[in-house]
Amino acid sequence: MLTARRATAADAAELSRLGAELLQNAGEWTTRLTAFYRDHAESDHLAAFVVDGPTRPIACAAATITRSIPGPDHLGVHAHIHTVYTEPAFRRRGCARTAVQALLDWLTEQGCGLVTLNASDDGAPLYQSLGFTPNKRAMRLIQTHPDS
Repeated sequence: MLTARRATAADAAELSRLGAELLQNAGEWTTRLTAFYRDHAESDHLAAFVVDGPTRPIACAAATITRSIPGPDHLGVHAHIHTVYTEPAFRRRGCARTAVQALLDWLTEQGCGLVTLNASDDGAPLYQSLGFTPNKRAMRLIQTHPDS
């Protein structure tokens, strides 16, 4: 039976590795990502859950929590899932579902009433089976930061 555990600061490099594999981009940004996970992995505004393989984590799901103005469908505590990834050799075994469900359970404990994510075509069926629904209003703006 698969289990997921909450990642700690000691897992920062592995979380960064899995994130880079997800995006197929192991650029300089992964140094920032590793530092971010190291600094925030055990905070109350970020959580990552991992499924361990024989020698290292093989799957992960991570989210940040934002406290903001309440809306008609939430109390002002919402989360965005940023990273869900399973190494190719371990796919179709329930790893992502296990990690995401553990993350959702933790988010519920934190009072999150609204959870969002960006789903790939491959991932959408998993998220729909967990209760997520599409939102056609989503938009985004990426601005260049002077230090990037």
